[in-house]
Amino acid sequence: MAIRFALSTRNRTGSYRREIGGKGNVMTDYVRRRDELRDKYLTDDTAGPVGTAGVDHLALICSDMEATVRFYTEVLNMRLAKVITNRDDPTSTHVFLDMGGGNMLAFFDFPEHGPAPAVRGIGSMHHVALKADAEKYRAIVQTLKSRNIQHDIHGSEEAGSVYLRDPDNILVEVTTGY
Repeated sequence: MAIRFALSTRNRTGSYRREIGGKGNVMTDYVRRRDELRDKYLTDDTAGPVGTAGVDHLALICSDMEATVRFYTEVLNMRLAKVITNRDDPTSTHVFLDMGGGNMLAFFDFPEHGPAPAVRGIGSMHHVALKADAEKYRAIVQTLKSRNIQHDIHGSEEAGSVYLRDPDNILVEVTTGY
């Protein structure tokens, strides 16, 4: 059995490059690509203008609109803001849930397309991360516990991130920040 080790070295930009498993290991390629992205795109100008004004809405697909609306309104305390017909498919309902901060989380159902779940891969979403202050975070954690909803806490019940799954197995994070 080979002994694996990690060796960190500082590169020319001051960031650390990590080599796992010895010289020439494939992990160094991943680290190199991350360093290249940082070198090329990451700047110290955090106060400069950006080309957009934030998120208007994220649009996801659900299998059961009632269960989805119930989960997001009762468990995460969002507010149902709008229910309309999907303009691309008149059999589909399009709902908007107020996430706070002027942002919406939207869901479509496609009752004529069947219940086949999406497969995780390129172009798919990993998770939705929602911001909460400490009071709202604690309330959500308490709701999860009182309803016996499976969740994982990274941090504590006072601050950090809590991860849970919605009725369609979408991974949701609620965080007080990093």
